[in-house]
Parts: sequence; structure tokens; C-alpha cells
Amino acid sequence: MTHPNVERLETFLDAYAENDVPGIRDCLADDAIWHVGGTHRLSGDYRGASSILDYFERVGEETGGTLPLESLELLAHDGRGAALLRVTGERGGHHPDRTMAGAFQFGEAGRIKEVWGPATDQAARHTVL
Repeated sequence: MTHPNVERLETFLDAYAENDVPGIRDCLADDAIWHVGGTHRLSGDYRGASSILDYFERVGEETGGTLPLESLELLAHDGRGAALLRVTGERGGHHPDRTMAGAFQFGEAGRIKEVWGPATDQAARHTVL
């Protein structure tokens, strides 16, 4: 039997893949925090569902909507989850192919409360974001 929070991660990733903004918002706690690792211009902490959605919109603009998240492995229990993702895309003639490990904390009603998203090869990531 799959843990409900694995299903919640799948729901979030499906909404992200479909650019389903209301669906993404439903997955996020209103006061969620999204930590974007690295030293590129979009690195930092995004606080609140609206700020996180704005971040996703900027990523979409920067990459022409070509930054899919392919789920490689999802794990979760009652309070936390992890997603191993393959991230590909295109920007300015660059075609990154990175592995990303996201750590998730769930809040009330299983909504995503906090996310940490480091990626491999941060130096190369500058060419994408």
C-alpha cells in the first residue's frame, strides 16, 4: 500500500507537469517555504504559496516552459518525504540534464509545508537559470 504522502507528491508533480496552477496551489500550505539551492539568480527562499508560484512562473519564463520534472523515486511517511527527480530543459542553447533530490515536509491536511531542493552540478545550473 502506498503512503498517502507519496500520493500527494505524485499529485503535486502531476500538477507541475500540467502547469495546473490551482492544482499546485492546492498542494501547498499557504505559508509554505521553498528553498532553492545554489548561487544562481533564482536561488533563495520563497515564502508563501504565492511566492512559490511566482518562482515557478519565472522558471517557466526562463526556460520557455521546458523544465520538466521526471520522478525517479518518491518516498514518504507521515511528516516528511523525498523525491529523486531528473530535471531536463533548454535555455539559450544549453540543454541541462540534472538529478535533483527534494526533501519535503508536510503540514496540515498533508499539504506541502517546506521543501529543500539542491541539485547536482550547481556550476552548470547557472546556464539554465
